[in-house]
Amino acid sequence: MAVTNGRPGSASPNGRSRTERLLTFLGSVRFAIFLLSFIAATSILGTLIKQQASSEEYVSLFSEQGYAVIHIFGLDDVFHSWWFLLALVLFSLNLILCTVNRFTLFLKNRSSEALPKESYLSTLALTFFCQGTRLEEVQRLCRGYRAVLTSQQGVILEKGRFAQYGVFIIHTSILLILLGGLLGLMLGFKGSLNLPVGESADTITLRGGGEAARRSLDFSIRCVDFRVSFYENGQPKEFLSSLEVVENKRVVLKKDVRVNDPLTHRGISFYQATYGTDAAFEFVIGGKSVLLNEGGTFRQGSLALMVVRYAPSVHDFGPGVQVAYLDNGEPKAIWFLRDVPRLREQTIAGIPVKLERLTQQQYTGLEVTSDPGLWFVWCGFFLLMAGLYINFGFYHRRVYLIPRDNGVMVAGTSRKNREGFKREFERLKERIDA
Repeated sequence: MAVTNGRPGSASPNGRSRTERLLTFLGSVRFAIFLLSFIAATSILGTLIKQQASSEEYVSLFSEQGYAVIHIFGLDDVFHSWWFLLALVLFSLNLILCTVNRFTLFLKNRSSEALPKESYLSTLALTFFCQGTRLEEVQRLCRGYRAVLTSQQGVILEKGRFAQYGVFIIHTSILLILLGGLLGLMLGFKGSLNLPVGESADTITLRGGGEAARRSLDFSIRCVDFRVSFYENGQPKEFLSSLEVVENKRVVLKKDVRVNDPLTHRGISFYQATYGTDAAFEFVIGGKSVLLNEGGTFRQGSLALMVVRYAPSVHDFGPGVQVAYLDNGEPKAIWFLRDVPRLREQTIAGIPVKLERLTQQQYTGLEVTSDPGLWFVWCGFFLLMAGLYINFGFYHRRVYLIPRDNGVMVAGTSRKNREGFKREFERLKERIDA
């Protein structure tokens, strides 16, 4: 009867612990294929389903029940959902374990170089025998090859050793790209900022979050000037914003921002995205000057009013402003027309209200982004290009020289580009025979 020590279930029948089995599973090819399939499928869903839209838009597209399912599983923001980030982390862990295991085995094989048995070398497809030739002479004719093992039994020569590192460079580059992507998804943000000329702001509206989702900046951005030029057909040719970054009441950076030429400060980039005009309305209410924008409100005693909308032309009477107010608790609306004196000043709740002046205020529309993982992604892509170039542009090959009493046995092998190595090996044979 066999007797074993230790806790029950602490090791498998083959002697491996649970931790070892778990690490083997996490680093397996099967698990990698599952994760890649899951990431690809969910990415397709994230492309087909509109991301970060309003609940009303989802209900109109998929019904209330459909929106409930989408919201519960996070399909309205796939790429920021916890399960998508977890899949990326697990895939990164899988790639790390795979790379460590493979590199450890690679180093172990390099540190324990041994000459294969002659019986194995004689079975290789590329082999020949040099009659009456000394080993040193054959080794000298193997130009470009470096000796990695020299013994009385023979010599191992190799070329393109660095090509073996191509796959590890590729794995490292993918890890850098994944790290950059995770940092961007977890710590980065995208938003917008409409900034009137001459004004400054230190908060932005985050994309997909509505007006309530705002983010404060550690500095202020000021629009000094805005210019736009047009083609002859009226299409915008170029729009340019002159921006300043203000910290502690001091301008620390100035830049003219154009499309695809952003201002970047503290890792936050401001891109030129759009432009427009906002109307500002100066009212005199009860003898007091009040400046309101569209949607602005004013309350004084029994008077409560809100600017509903602005129209550049109201029934050909010129520009006007519609104002909503309460009359004994009942909502009403009235138009103030700038060019009609009788309708320019009216009485609301017993208080005279006059539209004093209409002004058009131009603003620049900026797209604001922050991606702390961007440099990791760029470095990863450059490293990936280098790894692919090494992996596919070069290949590792070996030549074995086995001395015999009447000559030297020459054998060669390569795991990649075997046709190319076959031609190289034939040229080597011709050189030695000559």
